Amino acid sequence: MATGDNKLLLQLVQKLGLANYESLAPKATELQRLLEIRSSSGMMSSLGDYAKATICIDLASSLLGLPFDTDTAMKLSGLRKTAYANGRRTLEKVLDINKTLGIGEICVQVGVTQVQQEAATLLEAYKQYAGQGGGGGGIDFSHPQYATMAVFQACKRQKVKPPKTKLLPFSHLKPAQWSMLEKNWEKFLATGAADMGPKGANTRGVVVKELAARGEEEQANGGGSSAARKHASPEKIEPYQSWKKRMLEKAYRELELQRGSG
Repeated sequence: MATGDNKLLLQLVQKLGLANYESLAPKATELQRLLEIRSSSGMMSSLGDYAKATICIDLASSLLGLPFDTDTAMKLSGLRKTAYANGRRTLEKVLDINKTLGIGEICVQVGVTQVQQEAATLLEAYKQYAGQGGGGGGIDFSHPQYATMAVFQACKRQKVKPPKTKLLPFSHLKPAQWSMLEKNWEKFLATGAADMGPKGANTRGVVVKELAARGEEEQANGGGSSAARKHASPEKIEPYQSWKKRMLEKAYRELELQRGSG
């Protein structure tokens, strides 16, 4: 990389208020060098030096989990919002950065690894929920705001105090934007969609299967309670489908009792 390019990048890091993060400039420099190697002359013709350097700093910040002021970055890059977003996506593809920041990385960095699995489940359910209205196709779920909010909501559901002040920088959102996203997620959670399985099957179905399996085991071991055995005719074998229906009904009743007592 030319010395002038490196000097420009360092100046932009300072203007973005990120000079205190020692790991940022080397990472952004690494991305810019890789960009020069991988990009053809025509591919990046729409982006000037300021824009490329700024976006490299943006991507480096995301990879390192550092806060980033996108509004200031757009001003420094000389690009409008849409052009900046398109340029960022182009650089992500060229640099083979599939996602800026994942749930796993966020959980590790804020110290809530115990909620990682639920956060991943919530995010998948949210993607389905957002797509139901037909407008989900245009949403870029690789943006860290969604993974970050999934971690935040998983913390709340598991009664782990969500470290909002630590999470907010990962989302690349302003506080007002975060509040809007949080309200959207609250609507999503209120629908019960978060308790749906990957193909829309309610997770309580899993519980029902477990309860039914327990009943099947009981039948294999002699068939239910002693009272039931007392009334059953030893010569008559209950048809499987009838027994299955009865056990599922019993399982649902037990589940409803459990939900009522909880």
